[in-house]
Amino acid sequence: MIDRPFPRVLVVSLSRVNAADTTGNGLLVRNLFARWPREHTAQVFSGGDNGDQGFFGQYYQLTASDRRLGSLHRRLKAEATHQCEEPEWQLAHTGTHTAPRSISRTTGIIRCLIEAGLHESVFRVKISPELREWARRFRPDFIFAQGYNLAFTTLPLQLAKCCGTPIVYYATDDWPAALYNCGFSTGAARLLSRLTRRSVVKESRRLIRQATVRIAFNKYMQEEYCQRYGREFSVLMHGDQLSRFAKETARRSAAEGTCSIVCAGDFDHYRLPLLADLDRACAVLNSEGVKITATVYFTGSAATMPDGLRYVRFLPSPSHDDLVSVLKGADILFLPERFDETAKLIRLSVSSKAHLYMFAGRPSLVYSDAVTGLARYATEEGWALVVDQRDPESLASALRRLIFDKEERARVVDRAQRVAARNHDRSAIQEAFQELLVTATQR
Repeated sequence: MIDRPFPRVLVVSLSRVNAADTTGNGLLVRNLFARWPREHTAQVFSGGDNGDQGFFGQYYQLTASDRRLGSLHRRLKAEATHQCEEPEWQLAHTGTHTAPRSISRTTGIIRCLIEAGLHESVFRVKISPELREWARRFRPDFIFAQGYNLAFTTLPLQLAKCCGTPIVYYATDDWPAALYNCGFSTGAARLLSRLTRRSVVKESRRLIRQATVRIAFNKYMQEEYCQRYGREFSVLMHGDQLSRFAKETARRSAAEGTCSIVCAGDFDHYRLPLLADLDRACAVLNSEGVKITATVYFTGSAATMPDGLRYVRFLPSPSHDDLVSVLKGADILFLPERFDETAKLIRLSVSSKAHLYMFAGRPSLVYSDAVTGLARYATEEGWALVVDQRDPESLASALRRLIFDKEERARVVDRAQRVAARNHDRSAIQEAFQELLVTATQR
């Protein structure tokens, strides 16, 4: 064994990993490093600071000094954020951004440059003397990289060179294929994005190939990345503990005698229309005398939630701990994804809520194009019923099966519990992650 079982890790990730986060990535990273001593962890980040004490031992937030023309970058960022109120000004075109709002002409031009990725070349990230000194004082054994945009693809490479440190690469979706993808841009951005795609392909390949430890989020990503990059990948998925679910009391979201559908998460402009389909499916069942309603626990702004739905209501997302009770209180758990032409962009992705649905011990229904990683995972492993065509009548039929077919319900729940135990046990994931780094350090 090496002198210390927990290597010193410098995490380079876009959003700060806080002591408490509503985003899936913050929770994912906290789970990975839950056993690490705080003094052996640090993070370089851009935004997302909620003001709490943080999860890691040290933090460094990028400043104007860490970008070329950093002062101008900050002014333009402030203008775009003020007018658009977008959660991340540095918008990566990964197929998950919200629908554009009415904005000024100047801000429209700025957003076009952002969507095309040209701002990444103009305001290129660099290591300032302050960041260099801070990183060297921390003395990392590894740089933990997740990518997401060009700045956070290049920065881990720069820090690894500066500190003489190997890289651990771990991404939760296929951002190298989606980032500034001209096929899914519109107007001028579609033409301009061709200029940045080459940089994305080059830098992401350089980051992945230079990494000493490479981790894929699921088997689909592992298979694709091994072939695409010619390197081996381990698999670590999102995890939790069955014991946490076992001790929580179920909390129903509907009256007794009414079938309660529950879904939770971030509802962007890809998923929101699918809630209208759910409402129509509920209408079909209610017309047959089946009392059924749906409750959506959403993150984000209530202003984005659609009006006019009869059987679907919206409530703010509960805390991570309280969500367990809400999921356990459901009769059916609903997990929508998307059906449009961008579905293939997430063919290597699995929802960060999937494992929570499995652990909850309630039957799940996935509503998604068959090409998505989520639908593939559910179909192949059988942990949820899958409706892979966008059709409220088909959705109503699937709900009807889960309501009245007791054997089907039991089969789905049993399969979900087995898959969760095999792929999503948090303790096993933490042990595997630690072993990967310790072994790499010894090697």
